[in-house]
Amino acid sequence: MRVVIIVLLILAATTVSRLGNVPAAMQPATQTVQAGDTWTALALRYGVSVDELQAANPHFNKARQPAIGREIDLPDHAVERSGTLIRTGGAGVLEVAALHGLPVWEVARLNSLESPYRPTFYRPLLLPGDGTIRDLPPGMTALELSSPMASPGRALGLRGTTTRVGETITANLDGLPVSIFSVDNRFAGIVGTGAFYRGGEPELTIQVGDAPAWVQPWAFAEREWEYQELTLTGQAAEIDQQARDEERARLREIWTAVTPQPLWLTQFETPLNDVLGITANYGARRSYNGGPYLTYHEGVDFSAYGGTPVYAPAAGTVVLAEPLYVRGGTVIIDHGIGLYSGYYHLSAVHATAGQTVQPGDLLGEVGTTGLSTGNHLHWDLLVNGIWVDAAAWQQDGLACWLLEGIGRACLPPSEPE
Repeated sequence: MRVVIIVLLILAATTVSRLGNVPAAMQPATQTVQAGDTWTALALRYGVSVDELQAANPHFNKARQPAIGREIDLPDHAVERSGTLIRTGGAGVLEVAALHGLPVWEVARLNSLESPYRPTFYRPLLLPGDGTIRDLPPGMTALELSSPMASPGRALGLRGTTTRVGETITANLDGLPVSIFSVDNRFAGIVGTGAFYRGGEPELTIQVGDAPAWVQPWAFAEREWEYQELTLTGQAAEIDQQARDEERARLREIWTAVTPQPLWLTQFETPLNDVLGITANYGARRSYNGGPYLTYHEGVDFSAYGGTPVYAPAAGTVVLAEPLYVRGGTVIIDHGIGLYSGYYHLSAVHATAGQTVQPGDLLGEVGTTGLSTGNHLHWDLLVNGIWVDAAAWQQDGLACWLLEGIGRACLPPSEPE
C-alpha cells in the first residue's frame, strides 16, 4: 500500500512539473483570442472552470466559442500552465498514451477519467508538454491565421500542420471557400471577403479528413472607405450596366478556376516603375454621374503617362490578353490556388494568352482604353472570384507567408527560379 502511494505521488509530481505554471506575476488580466482558444482550452490553460470564464465574459449564447481576435477577461486567480490538448477517436487514452510514451493511468488521472479503457470519441485530452494549450481541429498539430483580427476586403490566410501526410483539408469562412494547398503534412490556404463583406464575427470551419468539423468565430474590425463621385463622358459614358455584366460574366469563368498549387515564388512587386500617384484605392464607394453609391472600386489605380511599361509583379500564367469593351486593353494572370491579378485600360498588350511570366516580364503599356477617364493602370487582385485589396496583399507580405507555410523559401524578386 505504501509503495502504491509513493508511486502515485511521483506521478503527480511529474505531471505538475511537466504542466509547468507561469509565475503569477506574469499572468495577464486579459487574453487576445487565437485560433484554438476555445472555452475548454482556455479553462485548462489557466486552471479555471468554463463557467468562471463565461461569467467574466457574458454572452447570450454560451455554446458559441470566443471569437478569434477579441480580447477576453480572465479571473483574478487564473494561472497559466503549459501542455498539449488533442482530440482523437479510436482507442482513446490507450492509443494516446502509447503514442506519446506516457503511463496510461497518468493520462486518465490528468483528464479526470475513471478508466482509461473507454473510447473518448474526440473528447479533448490534456497531455503534459511545454506548448500552449489550444483546442485545434482534430487531425491538426498547429494552426496559425495571417491576422489575429480580420478586416473586410483583404486576403486572409491560414497555415499549419497535420498529424499525417496527405490529409484532405476543407475549410470555409461563413460559406466562402478557402483554397487549401499542401506539401507533406504542411498546409496553407487563402480566402477573400470583398469590400462589401458584412464583417462581424463569421465562423471559420475546418475539417481534416473524416474527423468532426471544427468551428470558431473570427472577429472582423471596422474599416473606413473613401467615397468618390465620377463623371463619365464620351465613349466611357456609353458603356451601360448590361455591357459590364456581360463582360464580368465571361471573366468570372476564368476567375473561379483554381490551379491546385501556387505559381509564384516571390513577394509581389508593384507592376509599374514610374508612377505619378495613386488616384483611387481599393474599396472606394463610387457614384457615377450623380447616381447612388452602389459599387466599389475593385482595384488600385496608378496614374502614369501613356505608354509607361506595365510588368508582371510575380510568376504565373497569362490566361487572357486582349482588348475588352469595359476594361479596355487587358491582361489577366493566374498565380495559382484561385489567385488572379488583372491589368486594365492598356494602350498596348504585349503578353499572350498561355504565356508563363516571371516578375518583371513586360505585359503591356499604360493607356486610357475602355471605361476610363485618363491615362492610368487599374490593378486588381482576386481570390476565388472575389476582389481583395492588392496593396494590402503587398503590405501584409501574404505571398511569402503562405509559401513559408508549406516550407518553401520566398525568393527575392530578382532571383526567380
